[in-house]
Amino acid sequence: MLPFIRAIAVCTFLVIANIAAFAADTPTSKNDALDGLQFKGETGEQGKGDHHEDTITFKDGQFRSLDCESWGFGPAPYSVKKEGGSYHFSATLLSPNRGKLEWKGTITGDTAKANFRWLHKRWYWTIDRQYWFKGTQHSGQ
Repeated sequence: MLPFIRAIAVCTFLVIANIAAFAADTPTSKNDALDGLQFKGETGEQGKGDHHEDTITFKDGQFRSLDCESWGFGPAPYSVKKEGGSYHFSATLLSPNRGKLEWKGTITGDTAKANFRWLHKRWYWTIDRQYWFKGTQHSGQ
């Protein structure tokens, strides 16, 4: 009977450990610390002087870039990890005609800084460009 109890205890421990690991990698829910936040700021291509305004939002577990939406990149689930006083987030926005945007950023206080990669593979060329975003928290969605 003792080996059976040990086996049950080990299985229970493994199930709890897997649930905890899965929960750590799960995209945020609408109760997440970032949900409801909005940041307004500048964005542009890495290494280029030109930049323009963008607004990013976190709402109902979805990340949005208003500027990127104008190019067909819709909202997407985001994941977040808290480290000290900062939150690190990531999201992949998809467009049916323009590929994907891979966002990775950090929010500290009322400032959001992010880098994102536009990747669009075509049979005759591939677009692979790096962009940046820096904004401050803004109320009113």
